[in-house]
Amino acid sequence: MRNNSWMFASVAFIAMPVAAQTQGTAPAADQTAATEGASGLAEIVVTAEKRSVNLQDVPLAISAYTADARQLAGITTLQDVANFTPGLSYSASNDRVFIRGIGRQTNTNGSDPGVSTYTDGIYDASTSSIAASDFFIERIEVLRGPQGTLYGRNSIGGAINAISKRPTDEFQADLRGTVGNYGLYTVEAAVSGELTNGLRSRLAGAFSNQNRGYFKNDAGGVSEGGRGKRRYVELQLEADLGPDIVAWAKVFTGSTDLNPRNLNRIGAYDFAPYPTGSITPGAGFGYLIPGVVALDPSPLTPGATNIRHFSADTTQTEKMRGNFGAAGDIKWSLPGFDVRLLGGYQKYRIDNIYELDGTSVISYDFPSASVGLPPLTVFPSTQLGLHNKKSFGSGELNLTSNTDGPFQWVAGVYYYQEKLAQESHFNAPNQLQLRAPINGPANPLGDFVYAASTLTTKSAAVFGQVDYRITDTLRLTGGLRYTHDKKSGDEFFRIVCLGCVPGFTPDLAGSFTPAFDITASQISLAAAPGIASPVTIDPATGIARRGLANSWDAVTGTVAVEWQPTEDQLAFLRYSRGYKSGGFNAGGISALPQTGAEHIDAFEAGYKHTIGKQLRVNLAGFYYDYQGLQVPLTVSQPGGAQLTQFFNLAKSKSYGAEVEVAWQPVNPLQLSFNYGFGHSRIDDGCCFVDGQDPLAIQPGAQPSGPAVGIQQPQSVDGARLSDTPRHKIALNAMYSIAFEPGTFSLSGNYVWRSSAYSNIFNRDYNRMPSWDQVDLRAIWSGRDDRYRVIAYVKNLFDSTGYDSALGNLLASSPTLAVAQSYSLTPPRTYGVQIEYRFR
Repeated sequence: MRNNSWMFASVAFIAMPVAAQTQGTAPAADQTAATEGASGLAEIVVTAEKRSVNLQDVPLAISAYTADARQLAGITTLQDVANFTPGLSYSASNDRVFIRGIGRQTNTNGSDPGVSTYTDGIYDASTSSIAASDFFIERIEVLRGPQGTLYGRNSIGGAINAISKRPTDEFQADLRGTVGNYGLYTVEAAVSGELTNGLRSRLAGAFSNQNRGYFKNDAGGVSEGGRGKRRYVELQLEADLGPDIVAWAKVFTGSTDLNPRNLNRIGAYDFAPYPTGSITPGAGFGYLIPGVVALDPSPLTPGATNIRHFSADTTQTEKMRGNFGAAGDIKWSLPGFDVRLLGGYQKYRIDNIYELDGTSVISYDFPSASVGLPPLTVFPSTQLGLHNKKSFGSGELNLTSNTDGPFQWVAGVYYYQEKLAQESHFNAPNQLQLRAPINGPANPLGDFVYAASTLTTKSAAVFGQVDYRITDTLRLTGGLRYTHDKKSGDEFFRIVCLGCVPGFTPDLAGSFTPAFDITASQISLAAAPGIASPVTIDPATGIARRGLANSWDAVTGTVAVEWQPTEDQLAFLRYSRGYKSGGFNAGGISALPQTGAEHIDAFEAGYKHTIGKQLRVNLAGFYYDYQGLQVPLTVSQPGGAQLTQFFNLAKSKSYGAEVEVAWQPVNPLQLSFNYGFGHSRIDDGCCFVDGQDPLAIQPGAQPSGPAVGIQQPQSVDGARLSDTPRHKIALNAMYSIAFEPGTFSLSGNYVWRSSAYSNIFNRDYNRMPSWDQVDLRAIWSGRDDRYRVIAYVKNLFDSTGYDSALGNLLASSPTLAVAQSYSLTPPRTYGVQIEYRFR
């Protein structure tokens, strides 16, 4: 299939191609040029440096995507944006963004992303706002490389800024509807215009529903993956408060009811009575027991024969409620400089139910060796209830020069505060013994592991950057930022096992097998950095509690030199110092709850060349010296449970090159080509235990140092950073034919990504294979662009795209084999979109 995709892509690139791209702009950067065959590539204006500048004049590696470009090229999701942006990777299953190998390794409370995401200049640690439809977002800017001066918080890898569509001066109403396979339908509507002199508004909303998921449940439950409903409404007001003052505000709300599927198992079930990391009897073991009750009696993993099939008796769900947000921006233009005050606030609650055991086994009788004792009836269906309640807000005041002289500057102050309460309930809801452990208080929810935390994060910064043009062709830039971060709160933990205490196992005690509270033996009472108060165990609930608190600070900044020999050429050299605050692995009461801060020394060179209005070539190269990468690793506890702990990797290095080309050889035809190369290597990574290979016996293991109990640490020196493909290619092209009543365009995209790993242990079971994808669109735009009809197909050849990979150690395997699970990108989808604009 890959060979067919390559052949088709070659034909599409030559014969029926999609709209061009400015430096990093998506195909069809300007809709009018794309649909009417206008001469020349469109210019893109960005605000990456806190002022509006032509993208080609910014000495940074930036990719910018306009709303029309996204709609015409089919860049509808953040995964699509990643496909077309060199150096950018996105894992939709984990909601994690990486730029040039730097990103978020875990969603655990107390950790931070490595790529900062902003909407209208306001920080948001999640990606939901920047992933919004092009119906709501006017432009997305991806800044590659550390942005420690102007963006600061958690921008050690880069920054992504989404800019909302704003109210219009004239009345305008848009209505868009989309229908597609898998029972998809979406309705989006907006009305905008002037309410009174100097006051404008925009009211917009959307509803989306997909009735069928991308994965089929062979046990008869609902399909999962992509299935569900989304709702969103926003109101914007923009006012001229005087000749030099403009104020803007937005309020919004939304909710979701989804059936996600993050991972699908393709490897064999674990048939051990107690699988690796389990403290309750396993589900796979039931398939070996006569009389097992299961919705799907087959002991074979459905994903082994069809990667999009699974078997489960628990439906995975995700619900977001209580979502409310507000954002505001006031800009006052004074002689010599602009004063800008912006801020925002948002809150929401997200409740997830994840299926854990990976089977549809309802119950079985655990074999008993004791004569006369009835067997223990096991109800092995296990699940994770993950609950996040979050509120956050930020404010920024900046001053920016607005003159045309050789000296330009920007300075500001920033503050951010976040509160996040996170609860994880790992439970077997039908195993009643877990609700009443014999050596502790009642456990009413049947949790075998309860992990929770409540943390408050505060961050403050002051920053400044100056640019001085020495000559007409040479400019120097220097900037500094001081950031102070503080995190404080409490973590909570309880662990209860069934049959894990010698002498009280199901084979000996049968139906009288008790549950034991083993919390005291699994937690750490030792002092360590980040601990603010000692451990206490509540006698009424059995839940252990410990306080956490610490602070980190850093000075970051940039120095750059820019050379512009002609108006159409720009070359630059840049050094940046990046920083991400330390954090906590909150919720496990582990021996090492804290991780140190991350730092990076980044060197970058770039060249941008515009040849007439028909060709743009943009090049970038980088070298990173990365210190203190925070990684989560699975650690086996004395009782057999596996918990996650944070560690810092001392050093890693990476380098790469990026190419972006846009070409309009003739007026109707626009072509673009993007390529990213990245090489990373861990230089000092010793010594850690691989939770999927604790004995370090799998191919590729590097045992190092003495064994710790029954676990053998190993080195990861020489390994690649996670979620970092070495090569990535995107081709796109559009051909437009103008008629009297409108314009017809054919669009085609091809993307290819080489293999990557989801873990610093570069093993086959953590490897995401290379994959490619072809998309097609046919677009009819009516005269004056009053209406538009788009027929589309994404992933034309139904290729398998890999979003993440995970290994599962099989305790039942004599060789301790590792079974694989994958998260996948969507299969082939197709549909029709119709939009009408009232003016």
